[in-house]
Amino acid sequence: MSFTLRLALIGAVMTGFLVLMLGQNLVHRAHGTEILVPVEGYDPRDILLGHYANIRTPLHRLNSQDLSASDDLRQGDRVYVRLETGDDGLSRAVGLSADRPAEGVFIQGRIYSAYPAQGDWIEEPDPETGIPQRRLGPSPGLNYTIRYNIERYYASQDRALALQDRLREFNEDGEIGVSLILALGRDGTPLIKGFVVDGDRRVDAVW
Repeated sequence: MSFTLRLALIGAVMTGFLVLMLGQNLVHRAHGTEILVPVEGYDPRDILLGHYANIRTPLHRLNSQDLSASDDLRQGDRVYVRLETGDDGLSRAVGLSADRPAEGVFIQGRIYSAYPAQGDWIEEPDPETGIPQRRLGPSPGLNYTIRYNIERYYASQDRALALQDRLREFNEDGEIGVSLILALGRDGTPLIKGFVVDGDRRVDAVW
């Protein structure tokens, strides 16, 4: 086999792989279960990794006492977060488990960290002196930080910086007014479709 033919075969295989990936992406976008998740803000980004905005939502930080959660989850575990949609159209977490739900809407992620939540400060008199003392109360469950592979939204330099600037703004209610549009696959894998900004739906173009 000639060198030119080998290059042509390699190119054909790579092209076929890219076409397959694009096809899977299009099917995911078109047929995945669509949800809206409020954006809470952004985290600092590494400018050496290109133009993107770091997205942070309520689904990224969960507490075991706020929802139905398994008590044996650990860092690195794949998890499924069960979701319910409120009257405002936004999806929120109601359950957390290592087992894939048999029904309902859920998103798949992986636990990045798990640690006891800090209890409230309690003031009570010292049993011997009677002098008031402050101490931390019992931990109210576990805090989980979860990653869904949607944390970085890559875009052109202008669009990424514009989104980052927009996420610094708050309305009169103390909210950002930006929601993330996600398409969920059958296994709960999320894909970013775009954003809703102040009620304006902005879906990303594929091409």
